[in-house]
Amino acid sequence: MLTPSNSVPKPVETGMRALLGDGPVAAAGRYHLESGGSRTRARLALDAGKALGLIPDVAVCCAVAVELLHNASLVHDDLQEKDDMRRGQPALWRRFGHQAAICAGDLMISAAFASLALHPRPAQALGLMHQAVADTARGQADDLAAGSLSLYENRTLAMAKTGPLLALPVRLALLAADAPGDALATKVGHKLAVAYQALDDLHDHEADRAAGRTNLCMLFEAAGYAPQQAREMTRDEAGQSLKMARGLAVGLQHRTGSAFCNLADRLDSALTEISDAA
Repeated sequence: MLTPSNSVPKPVETGMRALLGDGPVAAAGRYHLESGGSRTRARLALDAGKALGLIPDVAVCCAVAVELLHNASLVHDDLQEKDDMRRGQPALWRRFGHQAAICAGDLMISAAFASLALHPRPAQALGLMHQAVADTARGQADDLAAGSLSLYENRTLAMAKTGPLLALPVRLALLAADAPGDALATKVGHKLAVAYQALDDLHDHEADRAAGRTNLCMLFEAAGYAPQQAREMTRDEAGQSLKMARGLAVGLQHRTGSAFCNLADRLDSALTEISDAA
């Protein structure tokens, strides 16, 4: 798990809250945002925007849009999976109720689309974001319906439900700069998603076991590997995916790949911390 970030500029945080507006649904949404989070997707947008020479307002609008989408997915995911806690405090649905959680997640999604009003190519940006939302929703639905998974199926689900929103910040920045690399950025997002999921599975191993959720460590255990060996293989899965992500990212022009490589470095550090603690 990545640690909460204090390095995201204030305009991203204030922008998210301002777009939620006022009223009880907005208050529930702000409750979730104030619980923290690594703001990984915002940092991807800002790093890519800097590499591409975007003006700050455009980079921030991309960061705000994708962070709101990601947090909406967390709100709905907690409700669907009945997870009581999020970032060390009661999940939004547990604090405000099921109906408020649905409405707050929907409000975040709408606010995310509103953020793109400042994008220099808003029509195309809206299309990219809709595609990412649709792909993520399909991935989440497949995950909820999944039974016993193979390693390949686990990778495919990770790419489907996590990859779109990891690629989207860089895709939106590339679009704003009228720069090539959209398909390549999508591929990098898929590789990072596999690493991200493996890291989460290492962190949540025992909690997932207790809840009966799919976990890569347990897939290796089911294949006959001892628990410690299964954890080592899960770490290897994350490491190999990060290596492939970096290899692809360097192909992006204007040093845009540095945004992805910065995230890969942070994931590597988190992986090392889990390995040292094991």
